[in-house]
Amino acid sequence: MRSVSDRRYKPSYWHTPGKTPLSPLTIGQLIDQAAEKWGEKEAFVSLYQDQRFTFREIKEKADCLAAGLLKLGLSPGDRLAIWGPNSSEWYIARFAAARGGFIAVHLDPAYQPPQLLYTLNEVEVKAIISSEFYKNNSCYEILRTVIPELDSCPESGVKLQGAKFPTLETVILMSDKQYRGAYRLDDIMASADSEHLEKIYEIQSVIQPDDGCAIHFSSGTTGVPKGVLLSHHNIVNVVIILDERIDIDRTKEDKSVVATQFCHLSVSLTAIIMGLHNGATCIIPTPVFDYKENTGSDHTGKM
Repeated sequence: MRSVSDRRYKPSYWHTPGKTPLSPLTIGQLIDQAAEKWGEKEAFVSLYQDQRFTFREIKEKADCLAAGLLKLGLSPGDRLAIWGPNSSEWYIARFAAARGGFIAVHLDPAYQPPQLLYTLNEVEVKAIISSEFYKNNSCYEILRTVIPELDSCPESGVKLQGAKFPTLETVILMSDKQYRGAYRLDDIMASADSEHLEKIYEIQSVIQPDDGCAIHFSSGTTGVPKGVLLSHHNIVNVVIILDERIDIDRTKEDKSVVATQFCHLSVSLTAIIMGLHNGATCIIPTPVFDYKENTGSDHTGKM
């Protein structure tokens, strides 16, 4: 028998045996499983938006957005950037990416033009779903800085041909307001038809566990942000292992309150994806955590 140290021996997977076997599920299949298993249980609550969605509703909304994006011209494997603070739209967009087979590019909402320009080009983003604001920053104004072609576009969304972004074609805003050159997220969801929804259902059996599904960037404190591509297999199995360590009680109404940003890997895993596995409700009290506002304390810790 060949030993593991024998270089001729190349197993497809090598991992330390444990009590729980590795899962072959994709995130999209995990969404199906959660909608069937947890059904009418609340999956997500946004207190500041006064919104509550069950696991079944989240799946339906994610499928509509994914179908709308297919109709808009995205294909499985395309990079879909999500840029903005915590919100129901961000949460749904992340699942839509998984259902459509798109690679979700997690962008820090604090990015200024140089970081946004670099990261979008580095991973060849095809479409970006952006918030209106992050704190006092207008995300659309930052987009106008790096995509000056937006100013010459019609009022409604169009396919872009920007000089600085050869791959970026579509800008989508999480807003009721119509911005020049951008689509409204609600309009993309509403555009979903039976043909493209059927394609989303079919895609679930085509997406492979080893397919890339998310790109996370480092902070960039020692240079430019560095992107890492993660597969469905990576994320789903890390979530299962973490869930065993945290030991969520599925017989109770366990909830996860999120203070940090969805774009960060730790929150994406423990608050968004893990809820699909253990049925815990993800709750966001605010778009951005502010120590003084959320605790009533000043920097000295006095109440």
